[in-house]
Amino acid sequence: MVKRHPDLMIKSDSRFLFLLYFTPPAPGTAPKRNFRILRYISQHVQHSILFTANYPGKQTVVLPNVETHSIHAFDYRRLLRKRNKAGYLREQQKTARWKQWGIRLINTFPFNILIGEGGLLYINSVLRKANQHIQQNKITHLYSSFRPFADHYIAYRLKKKYPALIWIADFRDLIIDPHYEHHLFTKNQEKNYKRIFSSADLITTVSEGLAEKLRSYGPEVAVIRNSISAGYQIPQPVTSKYFTITYTGSMFLNTRNAQPLFDAIRSLTMQEKISLQDIRIVYAGKDSFYWNRLAKEYAFENIVVDKGWIEEENSKQLQLDSCINLLLTISSPELQGVLTGKLIEYLEAGSPILSIVVGQNDPELQKILNELEIGQSYSDQEKDVKDIEEFIGREYLNWKNSGTNRKPVNVERLKSKYAEESVMKPLNII
Repeated sequence: MVKRHPDLMIKSDSRFLFLLYFTPPAPGTAPKRNFRILRYISQHVQHSILFTANYPGKQTVVLPNVETHSIHAFDYRRLLRKRNKAGYLREQQKTARWKQWGIRLINTFPFNILIGEGGLLYINSVLRKANQHIQQNKITHLYSSFRPFADHYIAYRLKKKYPALIWIADFRDLIIDPHYEHHLFTKNQEKNYKRIFSSADLITTVSEGLAEKLRSYGPEVAVIRNSISAGYQIPQPVTSKYFTITYTGSMFLNTRNAQPLFDAIRSLTMQEKISLQDIRIVYAGKDSFYWNRLAKEYAFENIVVDKGWIEEENSKQLQLDSCINLLLTISSPELQGVLTGKLIEYLEAGSPILSIVVGQNDPELQKILNELEIGQSYSDQEKDVKDIEEFIGREYLNWKNSGTNRKPVNVERLKSKYAEESVMKPLNII
């Protein structure tokens, strides 16, 4: 347990107000992270209240020990859902300069509270109701999570009005990320956020790399990794007609790179170490354009299977059935530990993980894969293609000999390090 000032201990008589725009039934790992932390804390404290954004057409998932308020949010995400179920733009739709400028504007303070996720309707509604509950229910703690920034902004406003509140600010991603450059006036933005988050009592995040960056906002930073499902059991290997390599998720413009995978497969084919007839590269997500373009460029049209955007449960089934789950991320000397939410899903699936990292290999990700004995991480640089070939070749031979995929994850270590009880320890609940 991390030693921290006694005032930051979460005690059984604490009373929490959670500000979480994303909770189930919203899809993805962000709502799951929020929900699991909400559930865990609420089981250990006296009273918990949740404010969350309602998800169109579905009922908010309610915990029996959490007073839940579903708030209407009129924002750009809601407008996008009228055009597509996922509520996201495809990456090729973002490439125009004016669209990139618009994305940066939406992510720049104060525009992120005016026209960003949540929007003023959500912010004002939550602020009004939160003020009532803080006084009536004698709230002691605030918990908010990014993204969106709206939840952190609400917490900041409440902390200013009620300075005795303990504010825990969670970050699944950095607000200002040097890889994505999603902001205007970056230096000015950093000053604003340092001022805002200097009033947070504890900052939590998903990796050591992000924690290092967030310490510029405040010294009290704790790593709370995404946790596995309660009662997790390792899946059994399954028979597979093809040797499948699967990627489920988005491409985020130039911060993801699957080309080394295609280079490795082409090289293995030319060396006659694998047969293209045996291979299937399976993609599920909103960025089919990227994968279909690569397929055409490498003449792999017959082996790339484009599922498009599919429901979460179908995506998880693809991961379970896959011979290799492909993880794509980015790393640099400026920022490491960009552990995508997809990682915890891949760990639960148990199949071998091949990670390809834009820029440089990520030491934190490599350490996680090594200690769980589930895979390897490589950079997207040409020097690593040979190692990627060897990784694919080994798994291909296993499939060829057995006819099934493999579940190499060290399940005991996975449970000991990524069960809720383990990952939540830094919260100092007593």
